[in-house]
Amino acid sequence: MTVFTIIHGDDVDGLTCGAFLKRVKGGDFYLANYDNLEKALEQVNPPVDTLYMCDLNIRDDLEEELMRIREFASINIIDHHQMSPDLKKRLEKKGVNIRLETKDCAAVLVYDTFKNQLGHEGKRLAAYAAISDMFEEGPLADPILSKMDRKFAQHEAQILTHALSSDQSIDFKRSVMRALSEYNYPHRIEGAVEKAIQCLEDMAQIKETIPANSEIYGRVAVMEAKGDKSTGGISNLLIDTLGVDVGISYKVNEEYYNISLRGEKALEEHLGEISKKLGVKYSGFGGGHKRASGIKIPQENLKPLLAELITEINDGE
Repeated sequence: MTVFTIIHGDDVDGLTCGAFLKRVKGGDFYLANYDNLEKALEQVNPPVDTLYMCDLNIRDDLEEELMRIREFASINIIDHHQMSPDLKKRLEKKGVNIRLETKDCAAVLVYDTFKNQLGHEGKRLAAYAAISDMFEEGPLADPILSKMDRKFAQHEAQILTHALSSDQSIDFKRSVMRALSEYNYPHRIEGAVEKAIQCLEDMAQIKETIPANSEIYGRVAVMEAKGDKSTGGISNLLIDTLGVDVGISYKVNEEYYNISLRGEKALEEHLGEISKKLGVKYSGFGGGHKRASGIKIPQENLKPLLAELITEINDGE
């Protein structure tokens, strides 16, 4: 069996999926994100006969490439992002194996799938992913965390979260995945603690700039991310700093804009559903979870999309 795995390589949840699959399946890994998922799929060719995809937003426009791969390989998708029901039905009809559950993070689903091979210590990694991805209360994650030293797990999870926010280099991300696959503690990963502390200082400095560089529209605050600043991180800090219900941050990416949305814990609107709908409407794509989502659209569509986002969220009050 020749295995190829594509994971979301930017965060703790995706890298933990990779660590689990590295441990139980081996093979080659592509650390993808939502911008380069098509490119990742293009790398899958014979002699690969088994493909795993984890923690990725599987969109309708990827169907053709998935069907190409299905001609020579089995495809196994383990995910917690929303997928079009019609797409899911079509893929399953073609023999694609899909485990899709939106109430737990992807790494918890991978752990649950392979728990006999991953053993008791694998639960610890699954807990880190659940904490980092804010799915601690998931039906599978909650029982795992209920028998752990929660503060210990939280500290380790946040070291990972903040270290990866500070250093998105492919070398560091691969070193994290490798260390996790060996069941190392995050605070023992070379450079992780120092990078996490740097991230906290960077966050404090961003918070100090938010009042002068953001705009508030009712329940929503909006701010552009510049340089290497994370749109997701800024969106969370908008809520933290300004007390709004939803933070939106955007950043130019060549001829496109990447947009991140984050919501407060009690948010009633489903940001993932809103992002998916408006991403398609404005000639791009979007999706995600109830309180965390993203959109990628052509530059010329930024202003009308933001206007509609703000209106829809405020009208939902």
